Amino acid sequence: MPRGLRAAAGARVLLRGLGRAFAKAGRRLYQMYLRPVDMFEEIKVSPDASGAALLLAAAFAIQTAVAAAALLGVVVAGPAGVSASLLEGFLSNLMAYVSIRGATLFVLWFILFIVFWFVMYALGSRVEGFTVFSATGYVLSSQFATFLATLAIYAVAAQNIPSLVLVSVSGAYPQYVMLAAHLLRLESLHPAVPLLLDAIGYFGTAWNIVLSALMFKIVGDLSWKRASAGTAAAVGVSWVLASIFRLAGML
Repeated sequence: MPRGLRAAAGARVLLRGLGRAFAKAGRRLYQMYLRPVDMFEEIKVSPDASGAALLLAAAFAIQTAVAAAALLGVVVAGPAGVSASLLEGFLSNLMAYVSIRGATLFVLWFILFIVFWFVMYALGSRVEGFTVFSATGYVLSSQFATFLATLAIYAVAAQNIPSLVLVSVSGAYPQYVMLAAHLLRLESLHPAVPLLLDAIGYFGTAWNIVLSALMFKIVGDLSWKRASAGTAAAVGVSWVLASIFRLAGML
């Protein structure tokens, strides 16, 4: 077969594979929030990693957009009259941000897979490793809706007050000044908006726990008593690991 035909055939195979992966990711996203039991039952029979990886990458992209929306239009004025755009500073380091945090996210997926699989095995489950790996990826990507809702609120707040100038004061922590400016934007929409963001965050945490429990019950084929114990142990470890990565500036 000529080289050009081989390349075209390879491209068609690749496109079909990507199409199936995106279709699977879309189906899983729907199931994740509306039919989670069906999702885990399907994963138990036919696990996959491509859909989970796509959803995880999409959630990370939205999270990155949230950070950009928070800095949009915010300028810091120095004592010498020199101004610096926080968004421009963020974008100038975007490649490092994406590389470090993106790689950390997928490393965390693998670590959590080991944790969840070990806990399941200790509780008597004999499910195959790849099945747990697939299910763990979908549980980890369950913050998709939380990030999307947060991005929508941040974008509206940035549009409501499109420009903010922060005056750099000697002795003041820059993080506190930025936080005050950020809260000003949010409260300009409504005083209850920060509470709404907190509620969205609590929902994301609660739904992650629910999905973890269903994973232990359905994928691990455990009793509810063992599934609850396993969920408490695995989620506790995952929170500790995530906190460590955040303190290191990697998440």
